[in-house]
Amino acid sequence: MGVDSFMLTIQCTKKLASELKFDISGDKPINRDPLYSWHAHLFLWNRRKCVLVMNNKTRYNFVLFGLRKDDFKQFDDIVVHAIAENLLGDGADKAIIDKYVQNCTSVSYTVTSDRSIISQINEMIMAAECKMTQDKLDGTEPDIGELNRWLNRYIMMKLPKLYSGETMLEELLHLGDL
Repeated sequence: MGVDSFMLTIQCTKKLASELKFDISGDKPINRDPLYSWHAHLFLWNRRKCVLVMNNKTRYNFVLFGLRKDDFKQFDDIVVHAIAENLLGDGADKAIIDKYVQNCTSVSYTVTSDRSIISQINEMIMAAECKMTQDKLDGTEPDIGELNRWLNRYIMMKLPKLYSGETMLEELLHLGDL
């Protein structure tokens, strides 16, 4: 690995690992930069498979909605694309997003390692399900882009900026220092 390369680590719950049909490493993640480490959990909403992905350092998160069997075969690419797409939607500079994505030279899958992140993922899933259910009751399909913007404006007391979206954008500004 070069100086500017990092392994993107996706720490999967057992439920997601089973869907991915991967033999997930039981080892602790080897990624030294938590900005490139993410936890992910599979959940069902309205008979659709969804995955909530959350950054270990900033708690920045997003929902992948309506995944099909083939999507799990190319999960690496879907996650990296979704990170870039969501960061762009949240106002991150495209050059910084490109640098982040280019730094992800490979993807590894491991077991989860932080119970507090799992707890926050479950809280975000509950919030997402409530918002999507409300949209359905209002007669509209959930707008996942809007949902993801909304999730990152959810207050998380342990973050320096309170909001995961703001915290992630600030951390990305440091990529220029690499």
